[in-house]
Amino acid sequence: MLSEHYGTFPSKTLLVLTNNELAKFFTLLDHEIEPLSVLETAEPAPDTDVVSSGDLDHAKQVRRNELYRLLNLELKRIVAAETIIDIILCVPEANKNELFTALTPNLADSIKTIVPKNLASMELAQVVRILFET
Repeated sequence: MLSEHYGTFPSKTLLVLTNNELAKFFTLLDHEIEPLSVLETAEPAPDTDVVSSGDLDHAKQVRRNELYRLLNLELKRIVAAETIIDIILCVPEANKNELFTALTPNLADSIKTIVPKNLASMELAQVVRILFET
């Protein structure tokens, strides 16, 4: 339940919180917030065929690519199963373009609000406050 202090979400909205390793999905309607699913990628195994094996940046990139692939599939599934009117995507500013490149064009076009912040580790009350303040 969202605090009465904040506004409402008059139409069913999908909230997606992402960082480099996970994505959390929630539906918002009026003052209600319902968790849907969580995607989390595992630490990638070292790739011995790649020159950059053992490179921390390469490992993070591999993990982020897998997360965005899974996120695209999960978004498709949710949008097909739910009556979603709006999508709010919270993604770290540095990853925004990379994420949009990974999404199918119709999904990317359906995202109406982008919050360029890493909110995936925050409490939901803090996330909602940030959403209404931006």
